[in-house]
This record gives sequence, C-alpha cells and structure tokens, in this order.
Amino acid sequence: MNLPPILVINLVRLVDRRRRLKKALQDYGFTDITWIKAVDGRDLDPKPPYKVEGLDAAKPWPAWVDPYARRAMTMGEVGCALSHIRAWQHIAKNGQPTLVLEDDAVPIDGVIQTLPHLLNDLSYVDFDLVYLAQRNQPPPKLLVGRHVHAVDYQPSWTLAYLISAEAALEMIASSWQTHLCPADEILPAAFGINDKPELNQRFQVSTKRVLSSNQRFFTPQESSESSETEKSVAVADQSVKMTCFTVASDDTPDLERLCLSGARYGVDVQVLGLGKPWRGGNMEDGPGGGQKVNLLRPALKNLAADHPVLFLDGYDTIITRYAGDIIDAWRHNFKNEVVFAAEVTCWPDAERGDDFPVLEDDNPYRFLNSGAFIATAGDLRKLLAQKIGDMDDDQRYYTDRFLGQDKKNMPTIHLDSNCQIFQCLNHALGDVEVDEGRGMIFNRRCESWPAVIHANGPSKDWLSTDGRSVGGRWRKFYGDMTSSPNPSQASSKPLETDNT
Repeated sequence: MNLPPILVINLVRLVDRRRRLKKALQDYGFTDITWIKAVDGRDLDPKPPYKVEGLDAAKPWPAWVDPYARRAMTMGEVGCALSHIRAWQHIAKNGQPTLVLEDDAVPIDGVIQTLPHLLNDLSYVDFDLVYLAQRNQPPPKLLVGRHVHAVDYQPSWTLAYLISAEAALEMIASSWQTHLCPADEILPAAFGINDKPELNQRFQVSTKRVLSSNQRFFTPQESSESSETEKSVAVADQSVKMTCFTVASDDTPDLERLCLSGARYGVDVQVLGLGKPWRGGNMEDGPGGGQKVNLLRPALKNLAADHPVLFLDGYDTIITRYAGDIIDAWRHNFKNEVVFAAEVTCWPDAERGDDFPVLEDDNPYRFLNSGAFIATAGDLRKLLAQKIGDMDDDQRYYTDRFLGQDKKNMPTIHLDSNCQIFQCLNHALGDVEVDEGRGMIFNRRCESWPAVIHANGPSKDWLSTDGRSVGGRWRKFYGDMTSSPNPSQASSKPLETDNT
C-alpha cells in the first residue's frame, strides 16, 4: 500500500499550526495533502441547532455529559465533531482510504518512518478504521500484523486515524444530526466499541474490523496545552429542567465564578437583586441575609409546583458536576423533598447545637446551612410563606422550620449530611481532596462526589489556592480554564479546501 492521501482539519486562524504540520508532513514524504477548514466553535451560537455550510442543522445529544469530568459539551467539541463529519463527507466523495489528522498532530520522530511497514500489514487485511494515535497504552491485544492489533475497546483520540471511504459514507448516515456528541465518542460508537452501550445503540453503522497501530505515530502539540476544546464556551443545554437562583447585589469576580461554573455544567444561574442596594446584613456585623429570602419568594411565583429549584449563595459557591447529576442525586436519595446543605458548625445560634439530631458514625455534618438547597417550587413557596425582615437571619429562619418551631403546613426538610449534593467547607477541608483532572471534590469521610461546593466562612480563600481546579477552572496541562472567548453568531462562510 502506498502512502495514503492525507486530510487535515485546520482552524484557519491558527496559521502556525498549519505551517508547522505542512513542513513536517512534506519532510516525511507525504505529498497528497488536503486541508479543509474546521468548524470553529467560537463562530457558533451556544444555542442549538448548529447549521454550517455543507452540513444540515445538528442538535446535541439530549443531556449529554462528559463521562470523565461530568461537564456539559463545549462549543469546541461541537466544532470538532462537525469538522470530522465534513472530513467524512470529503472522503466518501473521493472514494479512497484517507488519513485524517487534526492540525495539532505532531509526527513522532523515529516512529513515523515505520508507517510503510504498517501499511504493508494493512494490505493483507480488511479494515474500515485504523487508529494511529491513542492517549493510553491498551493492554495486550490480538495482533493482526507486526504493527497493528485488533481493537475491542474504546480509543480516546481522533487526532490521527485512517478510514475507508465506505466507513466514511456510513458515518455520514449515523445519528449525528439529532445526537451530536464529541467526535472521539461518535467514531468508536459507529463500530460498536464505545464503552457506553447507549452510544453504540444510537450510532453503530458497521461491524467491520477496527484496528490500531502498536505504536503512536502522532502526538498532540505541546501535550495539548494549546487546545481550546475544553476551554471553550459550554453548549446552552435546555434538556435538564431545573431553575437555579442566586442573590447578589454587585457583579463581582466571585459571582462570575459561580455563573461560569454553572454554564460549564449545564446550570443556568439566574441572579436576583443585581444592582439593588443590599440591606441584608453581613457576616462581619453578625447574622443577616433575610433579604435573600425576600428576593427568592417572588421569583418562585410563576414556576410549576413540581419544578426543581436550586438556590445557591452568590459569592462563595461553585458548581462541579452536571445539572442532571444534581437532579438524579436529589431524586434518588431524597425523593424530591426539600434538601439543605449540611455543615459541621452550628450557626448563628451555637447553643442550639444539641437540638439537632446526632448522626451515626459520629458524622459531623449535622447542622443546616442555608447557602445551598434544592426543592420543588411548590415546597419552597410553603417554606417561605412566613415573613422575614431583610436584616433578619436567613439561616435561623430555615433552622426554625427544620427543628420544628414552625412546622405547621411545612414540607419535610432533609439535611444532606452525607454530602451527596452539597459540600460545605468551613472546618471540613480535612475531609476533602481535589481531583485536579476532573475539577471535582471527593469527600473521604462520606465517600461522595458533591456537585455544589460552598466555601463558607474562612474557607472561601481556599477556592483560589488549593481548590483552584474545582469547577473545571484550572488544569495542569491547560492552565486557566476560565478565559474562554464570547461566542458570536454562526458563520455563513463556505467550506474551504486546499490541496498542497
């Protein structure tokens, strides 16, 4: 088998990538190279459907969530997936096996020279797809030749792969228009090797052989530090029916941190009271916060009684898991009843600590925290029926209802003492550890992965130090994950191809 034609998916604004890869490929003897303009996620509106030149409108997979980081799909992933679909269209039309590369691919010196030997192996076998770059080294697999093995697992990358024209044609006929998800999920699902059965059921169009090289021929540029995919704006996900409210009088970086984390995990945070004077007191001067209750009450008025409502304090909370995870944990563990975060200190009335139930195994998360809670709108309307002054304390207001001083016609209130949804950090930092890769927190005591973090009290500064990766804000290989550009309207420019 001679060297195959190459199709490179290229973001046209990244000129240096094209220049570098073009020289490297030519230095290794590749001459048949076609460059197609990638779909740039920055040019798409986060609200679906996504319509670009040459492709019919596509909608994201309903309630799609990244299986590793538990975040919503990003616009970078949308653009990447649509770019690969464009590549499959081109290959199907040309009718020959083609090597597809993303423009941050770097040929590995000392390995790429063995590509002719791999192609010789392929000349003796029937294949539809061959991966030439994988993130992780797979366990020993059935060898098909000296340089390739059979694949019965899910490879991680679409950085470099060889695909037949027949397979490309079948890929175009898959369910991407109604269930768009990241390209590295669609490609294995089309051959029934995605590790998520629901994707195989949706996308599988072929049962033909999938192979992989025994060595990685290409690697991402600079260990993917230049990748914009995960740093980009999240898809505007409308599939999870939940309303999230917060209260803030001033637009601060802390409020922006909460709202950005909400967007990343499919939660639309609606801010109440922005620009209005704050009369609710503060922690420095003593108890307060009743104004939060008085701002929330009218916001519930037009919501259906069974509609889920999440409330979070505005300046010291952050979301770390997908909206659907929050709903699922609430429904499974608390049967849609009222749930407040639990903390390890009794505030503002320490003398009432003995009134709270003692928990098994000396669990210290016994006390109600009013900075994070979830309930139906109907239950919250009942809970908030009694008046409270703006300067009165909201935590005392809710605690009275939990402890039974005002339980007439009140819904049942639960505390999330096992931190299945909420994690309060004040005096609890010793219980938690951060998974920096996923941007999530693990509570060792409760063996849980909380979805909402409340850095109450002096723990607030921790979010900017040891907790800087929480909520997907920072990663070792990517640095700051919050500097994503603002999306603009969808581009109507035509598909550009360029043969070199």
